Amino acid sequence: MKRLFVTLVVVVAVGAAGATIYRVRSGHPPTSTPTIAPAEHATAAAVATRGEVVIDPRRQQLIGIRTATASREPLMSSIRAVGTVHYAETRLSEINLKLDGWIRELFVDYTGQPIAKGQPLFTLYSPDLLATENEYLLALKTRDQLQNSQIPEARERADQLVASARQRLALWDLPESELHALENDRHARDVVTFYSPAAGIVLEKTALRGMHVTAGQTLYKIADLSAVWIEADVYERELPLIRIGGRARVTLDAYPGEHFDGRVVYVYPYVDEKTRTNTVRYEFANPNGRLKPGMFANVEIAVPSTRALTVPIDAVLDSGTEQLVFIAKGDGHFEPRPVKIGRRSGDRLEIVDGVKDGEQVATGAAFFLDSESQLRPSLQTYETSPGVAAAPTTPSQLDIGVRTVPDPPSVGENRFEVTVRDSTGKAVDGADVALQFFMPAMPTMNMPAMRNVITLVAAGGGVYRGNGQLLMAGRWDATVTVTRGGQRLGTKQLPVVAK
Repeated sequence: MKRLFVTLVVVVAVGAAGATIYRVRSGHPPTSTPTIAPAEHATAAAVATRGEVVIDPRRQQLIGIRTATASREPLMSSIRAVGTVHYAETRLSEINLKLDGWIRELFVDYTGQPIAKGQPLFTLYSPDLLATENEYLLALKTRDQLQNSQIPEARERADQLVASARQRLALWDLPESELHALENDRHARDVVTFYSPAAGIVLEKTALRGMHVTAGQTLYKIADLSAVWIEADVYERELPLIRIGGRARVTLDAYPGEHFDGRVVYVYPYVDEKTRTNTVRYEFANPNGRLKPGMFANVEIAVPSTRALTVPIDAVLDSGTEQLVFIAKGDGHFEPRPVKIGRRSGDRLEIVDGVKDGEQVATGAAFFLDSESQLRPSLQTYETSPGVAAAPTTPSQLDIGVRTVPDPPSVGENRFEVTVRDSTGKAVDGADVALQFFMPAMPTMNMPAMRNVITLVAAGGGVYRGNGQLLMAGRWDATVTVTRGGQRLGTKQLPVVAK
């Protein structure tokens, strides 16, 4: 079978001096479908699902594509989280008794009342306490009587009885002042005053005037608010940046424009399975009680800066399973390239692998580049006529020339003329010639993809003519397909710019 050569000639501009013609001569395998754009610089992984994108400068300006340089710079990172103010568990106190009795007077009588250490809480009448006081007084009297005894064992025994009675009173938390008063007055009191062992505010109060209390019963719960905890959840990917003792800064809605400084005191040893977060505890001084438990807080942890290769954050497209950027290769060529990302610092994102220092990356409308890049491989398998079969013989090569009237084409109705010749220059007649124009979608302009297929009619001498419309100005992908008898003889694609 005769070997044919394909050369596509596309007229993209014309002036008073005539037409400017771009001519490309290439072979075409028999089973291939129309190819759209070369991808010499695309990585092997990107070529599998994406192709290199060619965008002329005018269209780049139209859709807002810009470029930025990947550069090494200090990566100032911080971890932000939302937390809640809690009581510091190490500063909670519970007040109870170690004996039974009845409360006579109640000095701290409502929840939330601030109290100081040593402040009177209540008075208690207890028969057991009163009996032990009398025993203590009797032991004191006996010791005094035996001070001049000639028997050492008697004096020693008297001292042991005093110490035993005094120890029993002390173990019941009888204040030292009460013990001294007993020794000095030698008079048992039917009620004893108990004092607060810690400072803070009353969280819970069960004590009531006249109430009977038993040993071990909780009467007050007290919280010292001079320091509080704030617990916030950070994502597990941020855990390597958390250090015990690290500084943290907190802002609260209650105090706009102010911040409070604290430190990391504990990192919980487990991760929440549902939220994939880890709770971190921070401690903050709270001398004036402005940080109130239950408040929501915005926590920011500063991370030491390091120099890293970064790009603008809008240059990276993250699908969840992969991240990629588009490298600007010059002359409107953009190459998709997978990358590995690291930390974020403001509007910059660390690139761990995939980009070299100094390379240009596309920013702004990168999603448009991605959609067109994914569309390219699909167009490579697109066939204008579903019923057309590929030629079973060796690759064919044709010389195809395309002219438009007007030249260059304009928006609206245009006349197209295609000249088809074989490698020897002989006109190819009796073929079916189709001319397809395609423009990808422009999401930023809310414009869907556009495609227009024009069937040309043979005019003799290898010339085929037909009329068709270009719906808008800009770059179109023009694809010429030549078939005969159900077999594809040749096809080629090049950009055409409509004015």
